[in-house]
Amino acid sequence: MSEVNLLQTNKPLVYAIDAWSANQPEKTGVEMYAFQLIQAMKQHTLLPNERVILYSPKKLEGPLADLPQGWEEKIIPWKTKGWMQGRMSIELALHRPNVFFVPSQGLPRRFPFASYPIVTTVHDLGFFRRPDLYDASSRHRLGEVTERSVRVAQRIITVSEFSKKELIDLLHVDESRITVTQLAADTKTYKQRSQEEVNQVLSKYRLGHHFFLFVGRMDKKKNMETVLRAFEEFKTARGMGDPYELVLVGGPGYGFDYMKKMMLLLPHKEQLRVLGYVSDLDVSALMNAASAFLFPSWYEGFGLPNLEAMASGCPLITSDIPVHHEVCKDAAYYVTPEDPRAWARALQDISSNPEKRKVFIEQGLAVVQTYSWSDTAKKTWEVLRSVV
Repeated sequence: MSEVNLLQTNKPLVYAIDAWSANQPEKTGVEMYAFQLIQAMKQHTLLPNERVILYSPKKLEGPLADLPQGWEEKIIPWKTKGWMQGRMSIELALHRPNVFFVPSQGLPRRFPFASYPIVTTVHDLGFFRRPDLYDASSRHRLGEVTERSVRVAQRIITVSEFSKKELIDLLHVDESRITVTQLAADTKTYKQRSQEEVNQVLSKYRLGHHFFLFVGRMDKKKNMETVLRAFEEFKTARGMGDPYELVLVGGPGYGFDYMKKMMLLLPHKEQLRVLGYVSDLDVSALMNAASAFLFPSWYEGFGLPNLEAMASGCPLITSDIPVHHEVCKDAAYYVTPEDPRAWARALQDISSNPEKRKVFIEQGLAVVQTYSWSDTAKKTWEVLRSVV
């Protein structure tokens, strides 16, 4: 429906949004996307007859709970698994919205007597394209959820032209149903920081000024094994007394047991620093200090950490895969993900060439400015209004 038609109708238009992912205390991936998108959508003025309901099984917290005029929260308690498939299915059947938006891929059940349009975001199809990177249970669950999502939803949002092509090629989704809304770095958090701020964080984690940084789930998909092998080769070539460390931020994932055993056997294991979960503010400071940010993923739907590193003024070494070229343009040092020796050469090149680092930093800061959560929110609103 056009904006003119929306203005002309006298009936209130209700946009229901799943805020469960956005309301998680520790946000990665989909949770951060949902949070940033909802926050940006709040900045866009509603039409006079529009209102928004944010649904969650528990009370909204932090900035998410700050609701502008026309917005409200609705808590739908649920103490077991299956909140979306169970309790929310009933809630939406009893109180039908004009459209229901799910920023992740899990949808409610719709009863024949209670139809309403659904819009959902499909973030990536790695579990179809690279099943070897997922455990069997996750692969099966993600496959079922995604196939149902593309079958049920009126419109599908995805985060890159690459992911749009994957939806068409792998699931045969009609192109007219897909809208690309690219992501953006949170430049209030991920930005260039003062040396004092950076030094405080380095002191907090007892780090020096010579390190490479990896941030993400430590699993097969993120390809941490290649980083470990590359760092070992880099250190061996540098010889005794080399100050460089490899800092690993993130929780364990599929294949981590093997990687943990591998880390314990590495000759330079004392130069590995495993920090676990780290707040976004601290991650930004670490990115400011790192000699390079390493992102060797085998597969991504977008690759938001690349933008976050560039926004923090950190040179980026990332895997040579199509979506990274789409997102990062000429602002990254691209290396094939299957070659640890090529990664070792990249570490040596970037650590010994300050001019190259400077160029990547400048190019990265320029690329980041081309992305905006406000633009993402604007396109999302256009999709939601088109199905009312």
